[in-house]
Amino acid sequence: MEVEYINPFIIGAIEIFEKIAQIELKKTSVQVTKSTKPANEICIVFGVAGYLTGQVVYSFKNHTAQRVVSCMMPDSKPEKQAEYFESALSSLANMITGRATILLAGKEHIIQITPPQINIENDKNAAYVEFPTINANFSSRFGTLEINVALRKTQ
Repeated sequence: MEVEYINPFIIGAIEIFEKIAQIELKKTSVQVTKSTKPANEICIVFGVAGYLTGQVVYSFKNHTAQRVVSCMMPDSKPEKQAEYFESALSSLANMITGRATILLAGKEHIIQITPPQINIENDKNAAYVEFPTINANFSSRFGTLEINVALRKTQ
């Protein structure tokens, strides 16, 4: 796992949260772990293929995710926010991942991502990769965001 693989996700998360939800993120820690398994109950999982292979997992505590969605849909009623909860979070994570993969691929390489899979309450059937992962944590006025990135060059 190359440390430089996390930087595009850090840049993407900070930019997208500010632009889409008007939420300032501050990076609080970066560490190496053994798996992409998230620490929080709501997570969005992406598979990555092409020049790089692996998995990216975003996770939030439930109350943080609800507040993020309310910032993304400020003029909507709570019922409407609840109806679009999973879609809004998936879209946010998709924008971050898309931005990051463009930065990682550059003009020379191709990187493809799977559609996001959202898991609520840490679904026991979810599959997380078990190889070196870079874990980045962020804080905001609404709580924390965790991003786990496990990528390696395709052989």
